[in-house]
Amino acid sequence: MRSLLSGIAPADIRLAPFPHVIVPDVLDEEIHRALNESYPPFPVIGWAGSKPPGSNRRYQLSAWPIIHHPDLPQVWKDFVTLHASPAFFAEVVALFHDHWPAALKEALDGDLLGHPMGMLMRDSYETVRILQDARMEINTPVTAGPSSSRGPHLDMPNRLFTCLYYLRHPDDDAVGGDLELFRWKNGPVADIEGYALPAESVEVAAVVPYRANQMVIFPQGIDAIHGVGVRHPTPHTRRYVFISAEIERSWLVSPTAPAWA
Repeated sequence: MRSLLSGIAPADIRLAPFPHVIVPDVLDEEIHRALNESYPPFPVIGWAGSKPPGSNRRYQLSAWPIIHHPDLPQVWKDFVTLHASPAFFAEVVALFHDHWPAALKEALDGDLLGHPMGMLMRDSYETVRILQDARMEINTPVTAGPSSSRGPHLDMPNRLFTCLYYLRHPDDDAVGGDLELFRWKNGPVADIEGYALPAESVEVAAVVPYRANQMVIFPQGIDAIHGVGVRHPTPHTRRYVFISAEIERSWLVSPTAPAWA
């Protein structure tokens, strides 16, 4: 199995509204079909007790339990093992070589490579410097009114990059749920760690369709604002893989935050 970044080069990076790469039909169709057709149902990923899951809620299953799940096929175990590995991380680092924020490099002693690495849920920061994950994520069917599973936001301030690989079901005819990329209207706000940024502080700059076998990847940074567009009522589940790496330290700070933050 080749990685999602196989054949991708720095020339493929789009700079506006922040550095990112979008690749349609990123995997061979045979591999994509195997992953798509074996994407597990809600009970494998989510939990709701005796009640049906809430409308447009997010649930996740990390790489480590996927690897050891008795009912998931080998193709999934191979996929998450590869994309939660130091080899894939090295590909990400090389791709965005000229776009890593100075504060992030400083937090890692000037170089993103050469550190002890591990996998989320298997390892801890007591023994490694960087934790990786490649997890299945879903947004449940929209059974109430139109809604967004997450509006404009910045990812956690200790995250290094975000990679999304979409596995939309062939029968999914839902309206909405595209990835939205935003830009600041008047520069960053002070509070960037909340669940959502103030709607009046940002504006949509680009929309990435939620489409099967499409990948989006970008380094974390003060301008890497994104969110999920409004989904309209649908019985379908929004399905994707979320790939990331994190360090213990929250290195991302707004330039407008108080000095003591």
